[in-house]
Amino acid sequence: MNLNSSTTEVKGVSAKNSQLLEKLNIYTIRDLLTYFPVRYLDTSNVTLIRDLVLGEQEDDLYLLKANLTEFRSTYIKGGKTLQRGIIEDHSGNIQVSWFNQNFLKNALKVDNEYYFYGKVNKKGNRISFYPRTFEKVTENIKNIHLGRIVPEYKLTNGISKKVFRRWINNALADINNIDINEELVGYVELPLDVKKSLSIIHFPEDFEILDSALRTLSVYELVHVYLKLLKKNEMNVGLKSPTILPTFNPDSIFTLIKSIINFELTLDQEKIIESILKDIKKEDLINEIVQGDVGTGKTVIALAASLAMAVNGYQTALLAPTTILARQHFNTFNSLLSKLKITVELVSSENKKNQPAQILIGTSAIMARKNNLINNLGLVIVDEQHKFGVNQREDLLKPLALPEKSMPHFINMTATPIPRTISQIIFGDIELQTIKTKPKGRLPIKTLLVPEPKREDSYEWIKQALNKGEQVYWICPLIVESENLQAKSAISTQKELQEYFADYNIGLIHGKLKEAEKSQIMSDFSENKINLLVSTSVIEVGIDVANANIIVIESAERFGLAQLHQIRGRVGRSEKQSWCLLFCGKNISDSSLERLKFLSKNSDGMEIAEFDLLNRGPGEIYGTQQSGVPDLKIAKLDNLNTVQNAKIIAEKIWKKGVRSLDLFN
Repeated sequence: MNLNSSTTEVKGVSAKNSQLLEKLNIYTIRDLLTYFPVRYLDTSNVTLIRDLVLGEQEDDLYLLKANLTEFRSTYIKGGKTLQRGIIEDHSGNIQVSWFNQNFLKNALKVDNEYYFYGKVNKKGNRISFYPRTFEKVTENIKNIHLGRIVPEYKLTNGISKKVFRRWINNALADINNIDINEELVGYVELPLDVKKSLSIIHFPEDFEILDSALRTLSVYELVHVYLKLLKKNEMNVGLKSPTILPTFNPDSIFTLIKSIINFELTLDQEKIIESILKDIKKEDLINEIVQGDVGTGKTVIALAASLAMAVNGYQTALLAPTTILARQHFNTFNSLLSKLKITVELVSSENKKNQPAQILIGTSAIMARKNNLINNLGLVIVDEQHKFGVNQREDLLKPLALPEKSMPHFINMTATPIPRTISQIIFGDIELQTIKTKPKGRLPIKTLLVPEPKREDSYEWIKQALNKGEQVYWICPLIVESENLQAKSAISTQKELQEYFADYNIGLIHGKLKEAEKSQIMSDFSENKINLLVSTSVIEVGIDVANANIIVIESAERFGLAQLHQIRGRVGRSEKQSWCLLFCGKNISDSSLERLKFLSKNSDGMEIAEFDLLNRGPGEIYGTQQSGVPDLKIAKLDNLNTVQNAKIIAEKIWKKGVRSLDLFN
């Protein structure tokens, strides 16, 4: 047996079982051993029967170690069954009860000792113990389900917790016969070796040794991720960048940009534009992320880079995740660059007749029509790349059919803040540029948590703002009502608001509308024909209406903090004071309330992202399939030193010829 062996080599795993495991992406022994617990249940403390106390809370659970002295199963009304028994330890005895668990007649044997884990309850004058689970105590055999720290896994239908633990235990029983390379020995001092760590991570004796196993395997996984990054960098060596005219002068681009905009560039904008123009001039292939909080002015950077490529005879493609955002970019670019006779074309599913232009702005429709539109492409700009459902620059550029070893410059613009630990491990091959300063005169958005009793007061306050000619966004997490989720829907909210704000034009926009409808609604809102716009998170990215200074977010606890921060950024686009009102559900949890309080007190996107990372993890914030965040099995990205040390180790062993780590291969 080795790490690449099929799971069917594990005792108890049949061919049918292996098909169930494949639903969890478990195909090999390696996959099984690195399918780590999502949590642990501490059932190591045994309670004596005499010390049992009636629990008031649902989680008042006890572990008993006792002999089963009596057992019977009887039929009750409706053809159902009731199982009862008596268990005892040296301190006393108690009745145990189950409902409709007929299999226990064969599973439990009188005069055997068991662990019973469950709750104490009282019915009438009788106190009974209701086990949720049990496990037989066998001399000289360690229990794996109870009487210890128990691993809990995320499983699929058809695989029970007990069965999966048994498979893991059977695989670990043969671990000494499995060859596992330990490539980091001699490069870093780790608490445990790999095999010991694997055994402990699944069945820890205590939490202290569990922490040592976590640290060991985390380092291995982070180093493995860095090795993959180094491999990718090696593949990019020798890529050619667009050839630039000898007469190109970056200063001339600054002069042109300043002649067509009606605002003063911030220091951060100037610095990043200067850096990009310098790289274009030197013919250094640009592969970078321009990260800027909502409202910091990333679009002008895209404008400057596109202009530089146009004057050098190259085409730019700007990809946006939605037609609404693409149209907004097109309107901005076209109105400014038409003065310089630069051609700009909007490419979308609703606009079928396009001509090649110096700057193409659109959705993924650009890639679908590459044969007719792409000609001498020099720059690709992607706005909010993770919204496209792809995670690598190569994936976006592949459809553009570029010549061998030739690559256009690539810029990813994002308002999703990227914590340093994330950027280190995902974007190690990409330069990260950050805009920190906002345009002059912008006031911080005031964010308020609105309790349900204050809802009508807030409606009255909003009505006063509408009377002054201001506009309002009203965001809901759902399009229609859901039986499974207690959350506000956009359609029902619009109907409610039409009654309260009867004197105003209330619009509705959501993802299921046709593109033409969405474009018309946003156009009407931009022209103040719609006073209050009810929407789902379809307006999360990039929408810019300066007269909208209030945004209401219904069922705010249903959104992640990073997403709430993005949505909040739809206001605050003028010099007027802007407001964000967070309405919460009646049954909001304490943890959700704490998250919203943090958001209400913080306007720095990076601080919000760091907080979200610690509390929810990268996959939930960015979406592992969409953003490029590695789908880490055990490592966490909340410690910059650990991430940086893993990078150093990876670079050392790379020089020694190591290209991957056996365990995470």
